[in-house]
Amino acid sequence: MKIIHISLLALVLACPLSATKYAGEIFAFSPGVQNQAMGNTGLTFAGSNASGWWNPALLALPGASSVELMRSDFFEGLLTQNQINLQIGSTTRNSISINHLAIDKIKLTRLEDENAELSNSNRPYVWKTVTNQDLVLYGGFARKLNDRLAIGLAPKLAYRSLAENSGFGFGADLGAYWELGKGWAAGMNFRDFFSTQIIWESGEHELAMPNLDLELGYAFQVLKYNIPVQVAVRTQAYPEERGEASTISTAGLSADLHAGVMVSPIPMLRLMGGYDTDSFTTGIGVAIKALGVDYAFRSNSADGLGFTQKISLSYQW
Repeated sequence: MKIIHISLLALVLACPLSATKYAGEIFAFSPGVQNQAMGNTGLTFAGSNASGWWNPALLALPGASSVELMRSDFFEGLLTQNQINLQIGSTTRNSISINHLAIDKIKLTRLEDENAELSNSNRPYVWKTVTNQDLVLYGGFARKLNDRLAIGLAPKLAYRSLAENSGFGFGADLGAYWELGKGWAAGMNFRDFFSTQIIWESGEHELAMPNLDLELGYAFQVLKYNIPVQVAVRTQAYPEERGEASTISTAGLSADLHAGVMVSPIPMLRLMGGYDTDSFTTGIGVAIKALGVDYAFRSNSADGLGFTQKISLSYQW
């Protein structure tokens, strides 16, 4: 609890008055198909191939080395995401993630006479189509403080190309993992903890608002059949009012709620489901020896932007 209290205090103190609303949204597109299928949870789930992104402190736990290739279609294909996740190590691991986001065929318009006002005789026309792209590189490092507590750091670099403008960003996330015992665990990720910055070629300077991720996880087995079950409940808190964009929003504070479950009725099969802010999620995973294939589906959200699908191919060694 002391760690959580200190993190909450640091979150408030670290929030700059000049932070740009939604400037850090490009860093919110999460990797990990299993995580999406479980309601976008993952701060306590070390078995994910993208655990280094979710909570870098998880890299301090023993696990297999892995590589995962992921493809996502958001909002019925309006936005696409391609991701590569690489985790290397055994007792302690390091991770690298490369995330590519793109929106194609964006139409730019001009007036027929740019020196005159818009009118029936001076209409806009499409003069060019462009692709908006974001490329983000994440690293992940961790160490154990004792048998139950671990911390991790995830630095990140970004390149943005929006319409005819480009810019670079840099920042870092700070994670912690606490094994509570008897299958219970707590995870924390202080995202953009020193205000991730985006610097545009035009000279404009944006600051991403720090936010705090907290999760409680529980792993157990159905004793009669020895079927492993993983359950997680997560909340992401922002020191700003985000209105309908968040599950809970009040003056100066908002939060998103997530919950998920994974069941493995047989070793090669994973069944997943959850709730992600305002939508239900589901998914399935199949592992054949070292190879794995996962699929996740997020239902239509209340904003009407449509459903989201993710699929990945992974290999562990």
